[in-house]
Amino acid sequence: MADKPIASQERSLTGLWVLLIAGIFAWAPATYPGYWQALEGFAPVFNAPYATALADIAAQPDLWRGSGSATFLLARPLILLGMPATAAVRWSFVLAFVMGSLGVYFWLRPRFGDRSAGLAGLLYTLLPPFLATVYIRGSLSDALILGLWPLVLAGLSVYVQSRSPAAIGVTVISLLWIWRTQAGLALFVTLLALAYVLWVERDRLALLTTAVTGLAGLLSLLPVWQSRTPAPVDFYDHFVYFFQYFAGGWQTAPSIPGWQDGYPFQLGFAGLAFAGGSLWLLWLKYRENHSLPGLGIRRSVFFSAALFVLLLLLTLAPSAFFWQISGADRLLTWPWQLLLLGLPFLALLGGSLPSLNAALACRGYWAALLALALMSSYPYLTAEFTRYTPPALPVAVYGPQGELVLLEANLTESNAGGNDARLETVWQPLQPLDFDYNLFFQALRPVNAGDSYEVVAQLDRQPLTDSPATTWQPGTILTATYTLSLPLDPASANLRYYFGYYNWQDGTRLPMNGGLDDKAVLFGK
Repeated sequence: MADKPIASQERSLTGLWVLLIAGIFAWAPATYPGYWQALEGFAPVFNAPYATALADIAAQPDLWRGSGSATFLLARPLILLGMPATAAVRWSFVLAFVMGSLGVYFWLRPRFGDRSAGLAGLLYTLLPPFLATVYIRGSLSDALILGLWPLVLAGLSVYVQSRSPAAIGVTVISLLWIWRTQAGLALFVTLLALAYVLWVERDRLALLTTAVTGLAGLLSLLPVWQSRTPAPVDFYDHFVYFFQYFAGGWQTAPSIPGWQDGYPFQLGFAGLAFAGGSLWLLWLKYRENHSLPGLGIRRSVFFSAALFVLLLLLTLAPSAFFWQISGADRLLTWPWQLLLLGLPFLALLGGSLPSLNAALACRGYWAALLALALMSSYPYLTAEFTRYTPPALPVAVYGPQGELVLLEANLTESNAGGNDARLETVWQPLQPLDFDYNLFFQALRPVNAGDSYEVVAQLDRQPLTDSPATTWQPGTILTATYTLSLPLDPASANLRYYFGYYNWQDGTRLPMNGGLDDKAVLFGK
């Protein structure tokens, strides 16, 4: 039996079912036991159980760049039901994939048809920047925005065509959710949504609703308006070189300045090839002046192409003047974050192939497109997992930007009088360190009836003898045990211990917990 033409597939749900099944490949790694060694470490796990305006545990509580309270709306109910925080956060990433793919599907289905929408939704979840946001950065706030942004577009599109209150409700809720997840990206989302309505949907009520919702989201931040912290990196050191979007290895690496940056910026073969094919088909139709697609499809394709190219250009070094003049560099940590908001439009371009060429909507060709999308992204469906179970809270966070998280510090003394103290530590760097810091481990006893303390034994050395601090890979779990010889005299009972890191050249200690102290205070067992 021959396939139905694309125009008659409006009631078909084949694309939706294929998307739900094949989309498992994108989020299946997140269900692996344990947690992956992401660049943001366990910060989402530590903050998920707490209803604070801005995440502040092993994270910078910043108005624009920080993670807002809505970042953990999906994880918190799971935690309240008894699920461990690590599992709740992992399932939050899974839901971000599912929401994003379904958002793309319902956004494009009325205009492009079931099979184009299904292909676009699958492409979206498999785009390398989306996968890197989850499995390399481990950024729950950015991943959640990637899940909600297509829902904003879907609500607007469906509302314009059906005047459904539920559709515009999805847009309002999703946009407000984005504002309370990460305000910097939310401002760009609002501006892009307004541009989309103006150019593609051209509906005054949808435009007004988007503008009012964006303003409401901005006003909701007034209670935390003064929460500003310095950027953890120099924004202008992290522009992308054009070739990096088309080449490069897939590895867990932080974004570092220079062309040798190992962070995976590539856009993926399937997304780029399918998008290029769609633009080629549309150009051929214009040149031959026959069988032109509908006006809505043309507007969507042209807008998506122009917007994606614009966002890509804003991540390159020549766009530095725009960021400086506008002051928009205060909104993001890295310029390449902006490209994440262009991923739905890249998926639209790639997924529109079957609607621009009816032959590609036939089962055989369409299945080949789906298979190609899966195979081209399969090498990216990986992460470096650890079976380490993090504590409920870290012992300490060192560095002005929270560069180093002390996860555990278990101290045991050999006996009551004390012959030696054994300290077992577990820590995780969250950013590359700029100096080979030494550690200090001190034993102190009270003097003057406990009014002050004096050092009776201390240890100063590199944290790891075979791995200087500047070589530590962010997200890696590191362990070491240190032994301190203690005096045998009875006066050395009831000792307390200090542990921290310092610059061995000038003796400056790394600040701890945002500058509240410069050492962790420990007691023996």
